[in-house]
Amino acid sequence: MLKLDAIRKLLSIAIAVVLVLALSVAASASGGGYGVFARSGGFSAGAIPGEAIFERSADAVFMLETFDREGKSIRTGSGFFISETGHALTNLHVIEGADRATVTLYNGDVYTLRGVHAMSYEFNLAVISIDSNKRDWTYLTLADSDLIETGNTVYAIGSPLEFVNTMTAGIISNSKREVGDETFIQFTAPISFGSGGSALLNARGQVIGVASSSFSYGQNLNLAVPINYIKTLQTGQARSLRSVFS
Repeated sequence: MLKLDAIRKLLSIAIAVVLVLALSVAASASGGGYGVFARSGGFSAGAIPGEAIFERSADAVFMLETFDREGKSIRTGSGFFISETGHALTNLHVIEGADRATVTLYNGDVYTLRGVHAMSYEFNLAVISIDSNKRDWTYLTLADSDLIETGNTVYAIGSPLEFVNTMTAGIISNSKREVGDETFIQFTAPISFGSGGSALLNARGQVIGVASSSFSYGQNLNLAVPINYIKTLQTGQARSLRSVFS
């Protein structure tokens, strides 16, 4: 009888260990160390009104302005926080070649960019942080961009032409648009110069992509980098823009 009880206890422990390991692996695969990944993509189920999405997201989205060594403004773009510790995401082309940059929040506060933690020329992505000791930033939840479908409702929030936190709406016009050797999300929510790095959100207010470019000779032929590509980045200590691009 004692042997049977001992076997049952061992089996219970073994099952518990397997469950813990499985949950750990799932969390690692979904999060990648960047913010919080939700187990959803572009589904309309559980959709919330656009005004609610903006209210939840506004404080997590910001405008970027980059400068050269003489202090001359180079370009403006957009970005958004992906963790409460202040890690944020933008397009690499927004900060490329800059000596320094500033971040302007929705409430008007301005911060200096601390540096770059990870970047990818292949996917036009950069993980950045700002110069602040704050550790409770409002950030956006990341969805699984492999689950999006053509026809899903999307919202873009960014700073086109320096209009901080402009929100536009549209649909995914092609969930896997091949352009050259890359795969993008093609969408119809209007974007303009300065929208690069904007958050592309699904109907639940979760990030499915990073708005990166558009075809100027077409109407609302816009492209976003799928958010799942962030999992390929390896983050590290912040490096200044000058050290990265000098």
